[in-house]
Amino acid sequence: MALNAVHIDERTLQRGSEAQHTEWDAIVRELLSRAKSNLEEAVSLHVSVTEQGFVMGFQTDQEQVLGTIVIPHQLLSEHITEYIDIVRQIADADGLNQLEALDMAKKVTHDRAGRVLKRELRDFGFDLETSRRLFTLLLSLRVDTTRIVGIHGHRTIR
Repeated sequence: MALNAVHIDERTLQRGSEAQHTEWDAIVRELLSRAKSNLEEAVSLHVSVTEQGFVMGFQTDQEQVLGTIVIPHQLLSEHITEYIDIVRQIADADGLNQLEALDMAKKVTHDRAGRVLKRELRDFGFDLETSRRLFTLLLSLRVDTTRIVGIHGHRTIR
């Protein structure tokens, strides 16, 4: 599938800062550049953030709705909290060994969250890497990650 667009709901866009908009744009570009799925048509993803969760609607370029999936916040909240806690620990890491261990823990948490999304979005056939990138987007829509140093990417330690 060619995931060719990601649209964030107007309410979320309005509450976001200029820094968040810049970050969201970068995350979306990364997601679109490498997205893989088993759908054969070009598809747009429409993401809304509600009090209850993330609403993800998929539609074709001809605006045919392929489906809508709701991901309750509680489904990802443990992963989001763990991910942010690890990033904060990385900022305070003492030594290379602790830094490597924390970075691996961050990757494992990212993978777990990606697997949750992959399972929830199984009808759209996203691979793990696409699901991981989608988690990054959802995380940044839920939490202002522009204020957290080292939240994105993994380190090359050695």
